[in-house]
Amino acid sequence: MSHVHIRPWLITRRSLLQAAGSGTLLAWTLPAKGYGGAAGDGELLRAYLSIEPDGTVVITTPDAELGQGIYTTHALLIAEELGADWDRVRVRFSGAGEVFSNPQKKLQATGRSMGATGYYRLLREVGAMARGQLCAAAAARWQVPAGECDTESHRVEHAASGRRLAFAELVADAVRIAPPDQVTLRDPARFRLIGRSPSRLEIPLHASGRSDFAVDVQLPGMKLAALKICPTFGGRLKSMDAEAAGQMAGVHSVHALEDAVAVVADSWWEAQRALQQVKVEWDDGEAAGFDSQAMRAGLKTLVTDRDARGDGPPRVAVTIGDVNVALADSPRRVEGVYEVPYLAHATMEPMSCVARVDNGRCELWSGTQGPMRARDTAAAQLGISPEQVTVHRCFSGGGFGRRWQPDFVERAVDVARRVPGVPVKLIFSREEDTRHDYYRPAYACGFAGSVDAAGEITALQLRVAGASLFEFGRPGAFGDRPDPSSVSGLNDGIYRIGSALIDWSPLSTPVPIGVWRAVGHSQNGFFMESIIDELAHAAGKDPYEFRRALMEDERRRNVLDTVAKAADWGTPLAEGHGRGIAIMEGYGSIVAQVAEVSVRDRRIKLERMVTAIDCGMAVHPDNVRAQMEGGIVFGLTAMVHGAIDVEAGRVRQGNFSDYPLLQLKDTPRFETVIIESGEQMGGVGEPGLPPAAPAVANAVFAACGERIRALPLSRHGWRLA
Repeated sequence: MSHVHIRPWLITRRSLLQAAGSGTLLAWTLPAKGYGGAAGDGELLRAYLSIEPDGTVVITTPDAELGQGIYTTHALLIAEELGADWDRVRVRFSGAGEVFSNPQKKLQATGRSMGATGYYRLLREVGAMARGQLCAAAAARWQVPAGECDTESHRVEHAASGRRLAFAELVADAVRIAPPDQVTLRDPARFRLIGRSPSRLEIPLHASGRSDFAVDVQLPGMKLAALKICPTFGGRLKSMDAEAAGQMAGVHSVHALEDAVAVVADSWWEAQRALQQVKVEWDDGEAAGFDSQAMRAGLKTLVTDRDARGDGPPRVAVTIGDVNVALADSPRRVEGVYEVPYLAHATMEPMSCVARVDNGRCELWSGTQGPMRARDTAAAQLGISPEQVTVHRCFSGGGFGRRWQPDFVERAVDVARRVPGVPVKLIFSREEDTRHDYYRPAYACGFAGSVDAAGEITALQLRVAGASLFEFGRPGAFGDRPDPSSVSGLNDGIYRIGSALIDWSPLSTPVPIGVWRAVGHSQNGFFMESIIDELAHAAGKDPYEFRRALMEDERRRNVLDTVAKAADWGTPLAEGHGRGIAIMEGYGSIVAQVAEVSVRDRRIKLERMVTAIDCGMAVHPDNVRAQMEGGIVFGLTAMVHGAIDVEAGRVRQGNFSDYPLLQLKDTPRFETVIIESGEQMGGVGEPGLPPAAPAVANAVFAACGERIRALPLSRHGWRLA
């Protein structure tokens, strides 16, 4: 019997009936209620699961796999409810479509640490519905009530009679049975996969070279493209001379784009070599006058001078009491300025995309974090409908928010439309990738705080300044309210504070900015937890005890207590060693970290990093630990090395030689404690990053008495031992 292949994002009632007729594919519909998205006839069709004739369970993940393990997590959720044998589960990527929108976001997008939290109930219900169909099919054969049947280890079982049937034996019957209107999810006490750590399904693919990234895609007749973009933000191509490049071996064609030159050739190496021979003249535009050092001075002025103005007056996020009066009355006052630079994403796989444009249709192959956004961008660019664009998703060699932007897809389409019918793989060089990123914005935070003899924070004033992420391209979208990302992590109310004023001054620049792992928490965690540490020392209090006394929420206290105990807080350390503590709440999770360092002659050795996380429940504990470690490494890379400099509107850095990453030899020893609190599940991809830098900075202060207020360390006389 032939296998009916259905593209799940194009599933229809007709194709479902065709599948039912074949008896080899199990699929179903889910009601639209509660899941959002578009449905013409009131039903939103879903296709997250199929069972092959041999019983293999194939699960579709709607998210991008960036190394965060969602490829495994999504499969685990369905397999748990289905009762599948984990060794017989396979995963495929979905295409782009409203049918795959995250129920929390109402959008198909990978980010905000919602991959597990957003799809948790939906995917479990998908598995439970399929279980119901299989049980009904078996019950009909055995002439027993379906409620007496259950699934386990890829079989339907009837406990009373001891009879069993494999999934493969039931698919043909099950697909003809309507899925149950209501499902009962498994009791967590019976979980075999959720809360355990089964082997990750993507790792053997990576280890054996069988996983396909966009840079791996091979298609008949495919050409490779290399790109040289105007080095100045917003600049344009004035002229080019491509005569020599066009005559080089392997070169197919050379194209003048609005702000770039592209060479299409038989190989990327030939395209890149030819690109170097193209003589180009640029129109740099207005951004040629921009300098990040001057902007840095402007940010510091905005957070220290009440009369200074950026793109308008400061926007207030928090007001409690009269902070000026409270500060004036306090003998224990601390003030200063913290600052962080622009940061690149520096993914291991540079931006890449394969595009084919022909006869009013477009196909894309990419590891995008926003497949619907990529689809719609290509459609608008070509003047066709979204239905005429097909997105084939690949693994992603890192994302961190960078692959949410559609620019690399747009550029691939721009080149491919010039060679109709030919699939074109566009790969950014490392230099182009670094110099044409969407950067984490540079920020400054001016603060003034005071404490009393009892260790209470009597006043805290935080003034932050930097570009707006979510108003980028639409200034004033939030009116007189701050961009939420600008104050996230500062206005969460973790600590009891007598009087407070927190505001934000927007300052737009020509530098393109975008979401970067942990977004606003990434810099605000460093600001807030370093400042709290300064106030603890001003009060003469132990930093852990100081924080704990100011917390009124027991869940937060428990996380803080857990990490302090695990890190042996309070036990003596050798001279030149120090511990620092930090805690942040975000993405539905609470994470506290204790860093232990040793310092000698301004050389820092990262000895140990202990983490406690309360994410409500851990779907895959080993992956939670991996995400904590990955977030810490990402955060410490930025803390030690990360800085993008812009001179005359151009990014100075280009490769890992001048934008280095933290090396294995420099990483600390990691320990992670997962707290199963039973609270609503939170995310894990981003929350591990924000406490890392302040924990290390606070540990350095404890070790040598010097306070770190500006990053990266390498720019301020510090080195790693």
